[in-house]
Amino acid sequence: MKTLLKSLMKRAACVTSRIPTHGIWHDYTRDALTLAQFVDCDQTDLTRTQQHHERIAQNIVDRSCNWYLPHFDSAFYGGIMTILRLAAHLHETDGVRQRILICGRSDPQTIARKIAEAFPVLHGIEVRTLDSQSAIETIPPADYSVATLWTTAYTLLKVNNTGRKFYMIQDYEPLFYPAGSTFAQAELTYRFGFYGIANTRSLYNIYTREYDGRAVVLSPNIDTTVFYPGPDLRTDGPLRLFYYARPGMPRNCFEIAVAALRLVKKQLGERVQIICAGQTWRPSDFGLDGVIQMIGMLPYAETGDLYRSCHVGLAMMMSKHPSYLPFEMMGCGTLVVANRNAANTWLLRDRENCLIAEPTASCLAETLIDALEHYDVYMPIRHRAAEKIRAEHGDWAATMREVANFMHRPDEHNIQT
Repeated sequence: MKTLLKSLMKRAACVTSRIPTHGIWHDYTRDALTLAQFVDCDQTDLTRTQQHHERIAQNIVDRSCNWYLPHFDSAFYGGIMTILRLAAHLHETDGVRQRILICGRSDPQTIARKIAEAFPVLHGIEVRTLDSQSAIETIPPADYSVATLWTTAYTLLKVNNTGRKFYMIQDYEPLFYPAGSTFAQAELTYRFGFYGIANTRSLYNIYTREYDGRAVVLSPNIDTTVFYPGPDLRTDGPLRLFYYARPGMPRNCFEIAVAALRLVKKQLGERVQIICAGQTWRPSDFGLDGVIQMIGMLPYAETGDLYRSCHVGLAMMMSKHPSYLPFEMMGCGTLVVANRNAANTWLLRDRENCLIAEPTASCLAETLIDALEHYDVYMPIRHRAAEKIRAEHGDWAATMREVANFMHRPDEHNIQT
Protein backbone atom coordinates (compact mmCIF):
# COMPACT_ATOMS: atom_id res chain seq x y z
CA MET A 1 0.00 0.00 0.00
CA LYS A 2 2.81 2.44 0.87
CA THR A 3 4.51 1.70 -2.46
CA LEU A 4 1.28 2.34 -4.34
CA LEU A 5 0.68 5.60 -2.46
CA LYS A 6 4.21 6.81 -3.19
CA SER A 7 3.74 5.98 -6.86
CA LEU A 8 0.46 7.88 -7.03
CA MET A 9 1.93 10.91 -5.24
CA LYS A 10 4.91 10.97 -7.58
CA ARG A 11 2.65 10.90 -10.64
CA ALA A 12 0.40 13.59 -9.16
CA ALA A 13 3.39 15.82 -8.42
CA CYS A 14 3.95 16.25 -12.14
CA VAL A 15 0.71 18.21 -12.28
CA THR A 16 0.36 19.67 -8.80
CA SER A 17 3.77 21.32 -8.90
CA ARG A 18 2.33 23.73 -11.49
CA ILE A 19 -0.94 24.53 -9.72
CA PRO A 20 -1.31 28.20 -8.66
CA THR A 21 -1.54 28.57 -4.88
CA HIS A 22 -4.82 30.41 -4.60
CA GLY A 23 -8.38 29.55 -3.69
CA ILE A 24 -10.53 29.12 -0.65
CA TRP A 25 -8.18 26.69 1.13
CA HIS A 26 -4.92 28.56 0.64
CA ASP A 27 -3.78 30.13 3.92
CA TYR A 28 -6.95 28.87 5.62
CA THR A 29 -5.55 29.26 9.15
CA ARG A 30 -4.48 32.84 8.52
CA ASP A 31 -7.92 33.76 7.17
CA ALA A 32 -9.73 31.83 9.91
CA LEU A 33 -7.76 33.66 12.59
CA THR A 34 -8.76 37.00 11.08
CA LEU A 35 -12.42 35.99 10.79
CA ALA A 36 -12.45 34.70 14.37
CA GLN A 37 -11.20 38.05 15.64
CA PHE A 38 -13.18 40.50 13.54
CA VAL A 39 -16.40 38.62 12.67
CA ASP A 40 -17.81 38.28 16.15
CA CYS A 41 -20.84 38.61 18.39
CA ASP A 42 -21.57 38.27 22.09
CA GLN A 43 -24.38 36.76 24.12
CA THR A 44 -26.23 40.08 24.23
CA ASP A 45 -26.28 40.18 20.43
CA LEU A 46 -27.65 36.66 20.28
CA THR A 47 -30.45 37.19 22.79
CA ARG A 48 -31.59 40.60 21.55
CA THR A 49 -34.94 40.69 19.71
CA GLN A 50 -34.19 40.92 16.00
CA GLN A 51 -37.65 41.63 14.59
CA HIS A 52 -39.38 44.95 15.30
CA HIS A 53 -42.63 45.08 13.38
CA GLU A 54 -43.59 48.29 15.15
CA ARG A 55 -40.88 50.09 13.16
CA ILE A 56 -42.40 49.19 9.79
CA ALA A 57 -44.14 51.97 7.84
CA GLN A 58 -47.84 51.24 7.47
CA ASN A 59 -47.88 51.75 3.71
CA ILE A 60 -45.59 49.53 1.61
CA VAL A 61 -44.69 52.41 -0.72
CA ASP A 62 -43.26 54.27 2.26
CA ARG A 63 -40.87 51.46 3.13
CA SER A 64 -37.16 51.05 2.39
CA CYS A 65 -34.81 48.09 2.20
CA ASN A 66 -31.10 47.88 3.03
CA TRP A 67 -29.16 45.09 1.31
CA TYR A 68 -25.93 43.91 2.95
CA LEU A 69 -23.70 42.51 0.19
CA PRO A 70 -20.08 41.47 -0.17
CA HIS A 71 -18.02 43.16 -2.88
CA PHE A 72 -18.78 41.74 -6.33
CA ASP A 73 -17.25 42.08 -9.78
CA SER A 74 -20.27 41.25 -11.94
CA ALA A 75 -23.98 41.84 -11.41
CA PHE A 76 -24.94 39.34 -14.12
CA TYR A 77 -24.16 36.00 -12.51
CA GLY A 78 -25.39 33.64 -9.80
CA GLY A 79 -26.50 34.79 -6.42
CA ILE A 80 -25.72 38.48 -6.94
CA MET A 81 -28.10 38.64 -9.89
CA THR A 82 -30.85 36.95 -7.88
CA ILE A 83 -30.39 39.45 -5.04
CA LEU A 84 -30.59 42.39 -7.42
CA ARG A 85 -33.55 40.87 -9.24
CA LEU A 86 -35.49 40.86 -5.97
CA ALA A 87 -34.37 44.41 -5.19
CA ALA A 88 -35.55 45.49 -8.65
CA HIS A 89 -38.93 43.81 -8.11
CA LEU A 90 -39.46 45.47 -4.72
CA HIS A 91 -38.54 48.84 -6.24
CA GLU A 92 -40.46 48.65 -9.49
CA THR A 93 -43.53 46.67 -8.45
CA ASP A 94 -44.04 47.64 -4.81
CA GLY A 95 -42.37 51.04 -4.60
CA VAL A 96 -39.95 50.04 -1.83
CA ARG A 97 -36.81 52.22 -1.83
CA GLN A 98 -33.60 50.23 -2.20
CA ARG A 99 -30.14 50.83 -0.76
CA ILE A 100 -27.01 48.72 -1.29
CA LEU A 101 -24.48 48.41 1.53
CA ILE A 102 -21.20 46.78 0.49
CA CYS A 103 -19.50 45.16 3.48
CA GLY A 104 -15.87 46.03 2.88
CA ARG A 105 -13.87 48.25 0.60
CA SER A 106 -15.40 49.06 -2.76
CA ASP A 107 -16.10 51.98 -5.07
CA PRO A 108 -19.80 52.92 -4.73
CA GLN A 109 -19.98 54.54 -8.15
CA THR A 110 -18.56 51.47 -9.86
CA ILE A 111 -20.96 49.18 -8.01
CA ALA A 112 -23.92 51.45 -8.86
CA ARG A 113 -22.94 51.40 -12.54
CA LYS A 114 -22.68 47.60 -12.61
CA ILE A 115 -26.09 47.29 -10.96
CA ALA A 116 -27.69 49.63 -13.47
CA GLU A 117 -26.17 47.69 -16.38
CA ALA A 118 -27.87 44.51 -15.18
CA PHE A 119 -31.10 46.14 -13.96
CA PRO A 120 -31.75 49.56 -15.52
CA VAL A 121 -34.72 50.06 -13.19
CA LEU A 122 -32.18 50.40 -10.36
CA HIS A 123 -30.34 53.26 -12.07
CA GLY A 124 -29.43 55.84 -9.45
CA ILE A 125 -29.68 53.40 -6.53
CA GLU A 126 -27.84 54.52 -3.41
CA VAL A 127 -24.69 52.51 -2.72
CA ARG A 128 -22.61 52.81 0.43
CA THR A 129 -19.54 50.98 1.63
CA LEU A 130 -19.22 49.70 5.18
CA ASP A 131 -15.45 49.89 5.37
CA SER A 132 -15.09 51.52 8.79
CA GLN A 133 -16.73 51.54 12.20
CA SER A 134 -18.11 55.01 11.57
CA ALA A 135 -19.71 53.85 8.32
CA ILE A 136 -21.42 51.00 10.18
CA GLU A 137 -22.58 53.32 12.96
CA THR A 138 -24.18 55.69 10.44
CA ILE A 139 -26.13 53.12 8.41
CA PRO A 140 -29.44 54.78 7.50
CA PRO A 141 -32.55 53.21 9.06
CA ALA A 142 -34.68 50.88 6.96
CA ASP A 143 -37.91 48.95 7.26
CA TYR A 144 -36.27 45.82 5.85
CA SER A 145 -32.62 44.75 6.06
CA VAL A 146 -31.28 41.70 4.22
CA ALA A 147 -28.05 39.80 4.86
CA THR A 148 -26.82 37.94 1.78
CA LEU A 149 -23.65 36.12 2.93
CA TRP A 150 -22.80 34.68 6.34
CA THR A 151 -20.27 37.42 7.10
CA THR A 152 -22.85 40.12 6.31
CA ALA A 153 -25.25 38.45 8.76
CA TYR A 154 -22.84 39.32 11.60
CA THR A 155 -22.91 42.97 10.53
CA LEU A 156 -26.70 42.98 10.40
CA LEU A 157 -26.98 41.23 13.77
CA LYS A 158 -25.68 44.36 15.51
CA VAL A 159 -27.87 46.82 13.58
CA ASN A 160 -30.65 48.24 15.73
CA ASN A 161 -32.37 50.78 13.48
CA THR A 162 -34.35 48.46 11.25
CA GLY A 163 -37.73 46.77 11.36
CA ARG A 164 -37.45 43.27 9.90
CA LYS A 165 -34.23 41.37 9.33
CA PHE A 166 -33.99 38.83 6.53
CA TYR A 167 -31.31 36.35 5.49
CA MET A 168 -31.10 35.47 1.82
CA ILE A 169 -29.72 31.92 1.90
CA GLN A 170 -28.46 30.74 -1.48
CA ASP A 171 -26.42 27.77 -0.30
CA TYR A 172 -25.50 26.00 2.91
CA GLU A 173 -22.45 28.20 3.41
CA PRO A 174 -20.82 26.30 6.32
CA LEU A 175 -19.95 23.64 3.73
CA PHE A 176 -17.70 26.18 2.00
CA TYR A 177 -15.18 25.42 4.75
CA PRO A 178 -13.75 22.41 6.63
CA ALA A 179 -15.43 21.41 9.89
CA GLY A 180 -13.60 23.98 11.99
CA SER A 181 -13.65 27.57 13.21
CA THR A 182 -15.05 29.24 10.10
CA PHE A 183 -17.62 26.48 9.62
CA ALA A 184 -18.82 27.16 13.17
CA GLN A 185 -19.07 30.90 12.58
CA ALA A 186 -21.06 30.44 9.37
CA GLU A 187 -23.35 27.84 10.90
CA LEU A 188 -24.20 30.06 13.87
CA THR A 189 -25.79 32.67 11.58
CA TYR A 190 -28.76 30.35 11.00
CA ARG A 191 -29.65 30.84 14.67
CA PHE A 192 -29.67 34.65 14.58
CA GLY A 193 -33.45 34.84 14.32
CA PHE A 194 -33.69 36.42 10.87
CA TYR A 195 -36.51 35.60 8.47
CA GLY A 196 -35.13 33.33 5.76
CA ILE A 197 -35.35 33.74 2.00
CA ALA A 198 -34.25 30.26 0.95
CA ASN A 199 -33.12 29.74 -2.63
CA THR A 200 -34.47 26.17 -3.16
CA ARG A 201 -36.66 23.82 -1.20
CA SER A 202 -33.59 22.01 0.20
CA LEU A 203 -32.30 25.15 1.89
CA TYR A 204 -35.80 25.99 3.14
CA ASN A 205 -36.01 22.58 4.79
CA ILE A 206 -32.61 23.01 6.43
CA TYR A 207 -33.42 26.46 7.79
CA THR A 208 -36.91 25.63 9.07
CA ARG A 209 -36.37 22.07 10.31
CA GLU A 210 -32.81 22.13 11.63
CA TYR A 211 -32.67 25.74 12.87
CA ASP A 212 -36.34 26.40 13.60
CA GLY A 213 -36.31 29.44 11.33
CA ARG A 214 -39.25 30.96 9.51
CA ALA A 215 -38.73 31.28 5.76
CA VAL A 216 -40.07 31.45 2.25
CA VAL A 217 -38.87 29.46 -0.75
CA LEU A 218 -37.30 31.49 -3.52
CA SER A 219 -37.65 29.05 -6.40
CA PRO A 220 -34.75 29.39 -8.89
CA ASN A 221 -35.78 30.40 -12.39
CA ILE A 222 -34.11 31.28 -15.65
CA ASP A 223 -34.35 34.21 -18.03
CA THR A 224 -36.20 32.59 -20.93
CA THR A 225 -35.10 35.36 -23.31
CA VAL A 226 -31.51 34.11 -22.88
CA PHE A 227 -31.95 30.43 -22.04
CA TYR A 228 -34.25 28.63 -24.48
CA PRO A 229 -33.88 25.47 -26.61
CA GLY A 230 -32.27 25.51 -29.99
CA PRO A 231 -32.49 22.84 -32.69
CA ASP A 232 -31.03 19.41 -31.95
CA LEU A 233 -27.35 19.44 -32.82
CA ARG A 234 -25.75 17.34 -35.51
CA THR A 235 -23.52 14.48 -34.41
CA ASP A 236 -21.53 13.94 -37.62
CA GLY A 237 -18.91 16.50 -36.56
CA PRO A 238 -17.04 17.21 -33.33
CA LEU A 239 -19.07 16.55 -30.19
CA ARG A 240 -19.01 19.55 -27.85
CA LEU A 241 -18.84 19.19 -24.08
CA PHE A 242 -19.16 22.18 -21.74
CA TYR A 243 -17.84 22.36 -18.18
CA TYR A 244 -18.19 25.28 -15.77
CA ALA A 245 -14.68 25.17 -14.37
CA ARG A 246 -13.63 27.12 -11.28
CA PRO A 247 -10.42 25.92 -9.63
CA GLY A 248 -10.21 27.01 -6.01
CA MET A 249 -13.95 26.46 -5.43
CA PRO A 250 -14.12 23.04 -3.71
CA ARG A 251 -17.89 22.63 -4.04
CA ASN A 252 -17.58 22.53 -7.84
CA CYS A 253 -15.41 19.37 -7.73
CA PHE A 254 -12.90 20.79 -10.17
CA GLU A 255 -10.28 18.15 -9.35
CA ILE A 256 -12.49 15.12 -10.06
CA ALA A 257 -14.01 16.81 -13.08
CA VAL A 258 -10.74 17.56 -14.85
CA ALA A 259 -9.47 14.05 -14.13
CA ALA A 260 -12.62 12.80 -15.87
CA LEU A 261 -12.17 15.21 -18.77
CA ARG A 262 -8.67 13.84 -19.39
CA LEU A 263 -10.17 10.35 -19.68
CA VAL A 264 -12.87 11.60 -22.05
CA LYS A 265 -10.31 13.31 -24.27
CA LYS A 266 -8.03 10.27 -24.18
CA GLN A 267 -10.82 8.01 -25.44
CA LEU A 268 -12.58 10.30 -27.91
CA GLY A 269 -9.62 12.35 -29.11
CA GLU A 270 -10.49 14.80 -31.90
CA ARG A 271 -14.10 13.63 -31.85
CA VAL A 272 -14.71 15.82 -28.81
CA GLN A 273 -14.21 19.51 -28.06
CA ILE A 274 -14.20 20.31 -24.34
CA ILE A 275 -15.13 23.93 -23.63
CA CYS A 276 -14.51 25.47 -20.19
CA ALA A 277 -15.80 28.81 -18.92
CA GLY A 278 -16.76 30.53 -15.68
CA GLN A 279 -13.34 31.76 -14.58
CA THR A 280 -10.09 32.69 -16.27
CA TRP A 281 -7.20 30.31 -15.64
CA ARG A 282 -4.42 28.68 -17.63
CA PRO A 283 -4.96 25.07 -18.75
CA SER A 284 -1.19 24.52 -18.63
CA ASP A 285 -1.24 25.08 -14.85
CA PHE A 286 -3.29 21.91 -14.49
CA GLY A 287 -1.77 19.77 -17.23
CA LEU A 288 -4.76 20.38 -19.52
CA ASP A 289 -3.08 21.73 -22.66
CA GLY A 290 -4.64 19.95 -25.60
CA VAL A 291 -7.47 18.65 -23.42
CA ILE A 292 -9.75 21.66 -22.94
CA GLN A 293 -10.41 25.00 -24.59
CA MET A 294 -10.66 27.88 -22.11
CA ILE A 295 -12.93 30.81 -22.99
CA GLY A 296 -13.01 32.51 -19.55
CA MET A 297 -15.93 34.74 -18.60
CA LEU A 298 -18.62 35.36 -21.19
CA PRO A 299 -21.10 38.23 -21.34
CA TYR A 300 -24.36 37.06 -19.77
CA ALA A 301 -26.37 37.38 -23.00
CA GLU A 302 -23.93 35.06 -24.81
CA THR A 303 -24.06 32.17 -22.34
CA GLY A 304 -27.29 30.81 -23.82
CA ASP A 305 -25.70 30.65 -27.27
CA LEU A 306 -22.77 28.73 -25.78
CA TYR A 307 -25.01 26.15 -24.12
CA ARG A 308 -27.09 25.69 -27.27
CA SER A 309 -23.88 24.97 -29.19
CA CYS A 310 -22.88 22.12 -26.85
CA HIS A 311 -24.24 18.58 -26.94
CA VAL A 312 -23.49 17.86 -23.28
CA GLY A 313 -22.96 20.03 -20.21
CA LEU A 314 -21.22 18.90 -17.02
CA ALA A 315 -22.65 20.40 -13.79
CA MET A 316 -20.75 19.58 -10.61
CA MET A 317 -21.91 20.65 -7.15
CA MET A 318 -21.42 19.07 -3.73
CA SER A 319 -23.15 21.66 -1.53
CA LYS A 320 -26.90 21.99 -0.91
CA HIS A 321 -27.71 24.14 -3.94
CA PRO A 322 -27.45 22.84 -7.52
CA SER A 323 -26.32 26.26 -8.86
CA TYR A 324 -28.02 27.90 -11.82
CA LEU A 325 -25.95 26.00 -14.39
CA PRO A 326 -28.15 22.89 -14.74
CA PHE A 327 -31.28 25.08 -14.92
CA GLU A 328 -29.77 27.18 -17.69
CA MET A 329 -28.26 24.29 -19.65
CA MET A 330 -31.43 22.19 -19.48
CA GLY A 331 -33.41 25.26 -20.51
CA CYS A 332 -31.20 25.48 -23.61
CA GLY A 333 -31.72 21.83 -24.54
CA THR A 334 -28.24 20.71 -23.51
CA LEU A 335 -27.96 17.17 -22.12
CA VAL A 336 -26.84 17.66 -18.51
CA VAL A 337 -24.51 15.27 -16.69
CA ALA A 338 -24.32 15.88 -12.93
CA ASN A 339 -22.77 14.26 -9.88
CA ARG A 340 -24.94 12.43 -7.39
CA ASN A 341 -26.01 14.78 -4.60
CA ALA A 342 -28.92 13.84 -2.34
CA ALA A 343 -29.74 17.50 -1.67
CA ASN A 344 -30.48 18.19 -5.35
CA THR A 345 -32.66 15.24 -6.35
CA TRP A 346 -35.72 17.51 -6.31
CA LEU A 347 -34.35 18.91 -9.59
CA LEU A 348 -31.83 16.47 -11.03
CA ARG A 349 -33.41 13.07 -11.77
CA ASP A 350 -31.30 10.39 -13.39
CA ARG A 351 -32.52 9.23 -16.81
CA GLU A 352 -35.53 11.53 -16.48
CA ASN A 353 -34.10 15.01 -17.15
CA CYS A 354 -30.35 14.41 -16.90
CA LEU A 355 -27.71 11.73 -16.39
CA ILE A 356 -26.29 11.22 -12.90
CA ALA A 357 -22.78 9.88 -12.24
CA GLU A 358 -20.99 8.86 -9.08
CA PRO A 359 -18.27 11.37 -8.14
CA THR A 360 -15.18 9.54 -9.37
CA ALA A 361 -13.14 10.33 -12.46
CA SER A 362 -13.92 7.02 -14.17
CA CYS A 363 -17.65 7.10 -13.39
CA LEU A 364 -17.97 10.65 -14.66
CA ALA A 365 -15.94 9.90 -17.78
CA GLU A 366 -18.04 6.84 -18.60
CA THR A 367 -21.26 8.83 -18.23
CA LEU A 368 -19.95 11.76 -20.27
CA ILE A 369 -18.78 9.50 -23.08
CA ASP A 370 -22.13 7.70 -23.04
CA ALA A 371 -23.96 11.05 -23.19
CA LEU A 372 -21.83 12.27 -26.10
CA GLU A 373 -21.97 9.07 -28.12
CA HIS A 374 -25.71 8.60 -27.58
CA TYR A 375 -26.81 12.21 -27.84
CA ASP A 376 -29.58 11.30 -30.29
CA VAL A 377 -30.77 8.40 -28.16
CA TYR A 378 -31.15 10.70 -25.16
CA MET A 379 -33.30 13.19 -27.07
CA PRO A 380 -36.39 12.47 -24.88
CA ILE A 381 -34.39 13.31 -21.74
CA ARG A 382 -33.21 16.60 -23.20
CA HIS A 383 -36.69 17.57 -24.33
CA ARG A 384 -38.28 16.64 -21.01
CA ALA A 385 -35.67 18.69 -19.19
CA ALA A 386 -36.26 21.76 -21.35
CA GLU A 387 -40.01 21.50 -20.87
CA LYS A 388 -39.67 21.07 -17.09
CA ILE A 389 -37.55 24.19 -16.85
CA ARG A 390 -39.93 26.19 -19.05
CA ALA A 391 -43.01 25.07 -17.12
CA GLU A 392 -41.68 25.14 -13.55
CA HIS A 393 -38.69 27.49 -13.56
CA GLY A 394 -39.38 30.03 -16.28
CA ASP A 395 -41.28 32.72 -14.39
CA TRP A 396 -39.15 34.98 -12.22
CA ALA A 397 -42.05 37.39 -11.70
CA ALA A 398 -44.16 34.78 -9.86
CA THR A 399 -41.27 33.86 -7.56
CA MET A 400 -40.48 37.50 -6.82
CA ARG A 401 -44.12 38.17 -5.92
CA GLU A 402 -44.12 35.24 -3.50
CA VAL A 403 -40.97 36.44 -1.75
CA ALA A 404 -42.08 40.09 -1.68
CA ASN A 405 -45.40 39.13 -0.09
CA PHE A 406 -43.50 37.25 2.60
CA MET A 407 -41.28 40.26 3.27
CA HIS A 408 -44.31 42.55 3.57
CA ARG A 409 -46.33 40.20 5.79
CA PRO A 410 -44.12 37.38 7.14
CA ASP A 411 -46.40 36.40 10.00
CA GLU A 412 -49.37 36.10 7.66
CA HIS A 413 -47.50 33.97 5.15
CA ASN A 414 -48.57 30.35 4.94
CA ILE A 415 -45.97 28.04 6.44
CA GLN A 416 -44.83 25.61 3.76
CA THR A 417 -44.31 21.96 4.58
